[in-house]
Amino acid sequence: MLLHLEEDLNDPPAKCFEPNDAGQLPTCSSTGDGGWDVSYPSSDDGFEGAGFGGGFVFLFVLVALAGVVGAAWKVNAARTMARRSGMDPNEATAMTLLTDDGLEATYLAANLRGESPAPPHAAAPTAPPALPADRLQALQDLKDRGLITETEYADRRQAIIDAI
Repeated sequence: MLLHLEEDLNDPPAKCFEPNDAGQLPTCSSTGDGGWDVSYPSSDDGFEGAGFGGGFVFLFVLVALAGVVGAAWKVNAARTMARRSGMDPNEATAMTLLTDDGLEATYLAANLRGESPAPPHAAAPTAPPALPADRLQALQDLKDRGLITETEYADRRQAIIDAI
């Protein structure tokens, strides 16, 4: 809505200071011919006050969520690397969260340290060595079934006898 008022250029009319029904103050501008144009913002401007918009709040929440997910991923990666190399996972977590290059430092330390050896109880039990008589009998069975040649039989037999 635009009103044209005739007033002195240096003295805006009282209408320039009266809010409309929505509580909005008008914009007053001089027309140059001694009058004033008074206009109120319309409700279809798309501007509904001076608060934070929903888009800003959504963006803030999205950035905060990305930060939390990124930190959780870093901690998980550091703990996995530490476990694989035999380091303390709690120290790797602290290093990752409390220093600027913590994940990189954990990666470097884990790779310099290498894979941790398997615990001794995890190794498969080894069978006791076979007796020479058993080995000679097994060798004879292989020759009888035609799985080795006479030359191979003679060479292996001699090696078993020499080991006694």
